[in-house]
Amino acid sequence: MMTPQDRPLHRRSNGIKDSEVPKYVGKLKGFLGHEALTEAQADLDKDLRHHGSCYHHWVKKLRPWLFAFRMYDQETKNGICIPKMWSTEIREMVGDALMISSLHRGMPEDVKAKYREDLLTDQHNDFMAEIHTAWHYYLQGFDVQWSPLGQDSCPEFRVCGGGLDFNVECRRFTWDLSEHVKTPALADTCDTIYEVLRSHNLWGEVRVEFITDFRSDPGRIHQWSEILARALDASQTTVELDPSVRLTLDLNTAPSRTYVSEELVALARDQRRPGRSFLRCKQEGELRFDPVVFRCSGPRKTSEQLRDYIYKTLKKKVTTQLSPDRAGVIVARFNGIRDPHVFIESKGINDALSKLFERQHLAAVVMQCEGIARSSMGSILCSTPSIVFRNLRTTFPQVAEANHLS
Repeated sequence: MMTPQDRPLHRRSNGIKDSEVPKYVGKLKGFLGHEALTEAQADLDKDLRHHGSCYHHWVKKLRPWLFAFRMYDQETKNGICIPKMWSTEIREMVGDALMISSLHRGMPEDVKAKYREDLLTDQHNDFMAEIHTAWHYYLQGFDVQWSPLGQDSCPEFRVCGGGLDFNVECRRFTWDLSEHVKTPALADTCDTIYEVLRSHNLWGEVRVEFITDFRSDPGRIHQWSEILARALDASQTTVELDPSVRLTLDLNTAPSRTYVSEELVALARDQRRPGRSFLRCKQEGELRFDPVVFRCSGPRKTSEQLRDYIYKTLKKKVTTQLSPDRAGVIVARFNGIRDPHVFIESKGINDALSKLFERQHLAAVVMQCEGIARSSMGSILCSTPSIVFRNLRTTFPQVAEANHLS
């Protein structure tokens, strides 16, 4: 009898026709559960009522399905109509739905239940990184089996086929990993600043520097607004809202020229400096103008602290989740990094990998950048720039040499 390890590999398809979109939206809703989905949407509404547009933009990235479901129901009038073209957000969600509907067959019931819950929370992207990793191996023709929850020394999932048998463990590192000031506090601060700039008919760039381990305090909003308004009236270019928050202003009097969406995305993205960026602007119909870009920075972990944290996190994965009896692969995704050469050039990363590779059952470590999605000729093309580091001393060289990248 042929074992899963010996089964030959046959590549599977990942194509979806536009006419299949409603089917996969229905499948995803069915997987998540209609009651759980309704509760998650209510929680999102409650959350958004207490925050501004910068926070709204941030949470849209954290819980993308909830926004995509809303868009789908609006565009289809709750399933009655079919639009001529599906939006990018809906098509990306449908791609996720295809993955879930294919991979859930290899999941124990307790794992399915955990995904149903976690994929509707702010940790959505952490768990989708696991799904995306499993999907890569599934498309190659491998058999992917998840481990039941609660077992000792169990990986995320086991991959078998083509003469290979190995465990895979995933970890996603977010931008907030290195930051002492977390994103919700940044977003709320930028929303407060924007309302003052808007009332003064100003647009441009604002650098927001957080000096200490800042925590947002709604009670200070009125005081900050008054301080900033007085500074604008005096044409100041630097403002200290309080000892922990400093602003550098590069502003112009409205109106600005109009911008298309692609220009605003490019404006918000600053490749030269690390940090969080937010953008708000005025809009009339399809026209967008008077953009304000916020560049946020603050106290960060040192490179040594960051290296040690990454090493300790991955070491724990290797020693507690990957059994030494079977080859292991670690897939680490880093949100906010777009160039995989960063991993090659980082002495800290290479030092951490050298120590990890002392464990000979660890065959490879895949370092992944933030995922990229773009439209081309009616299709959504998704990629995750990555680099594979192979353990030259592993006892499982065939697994180390396997195709761990799409």
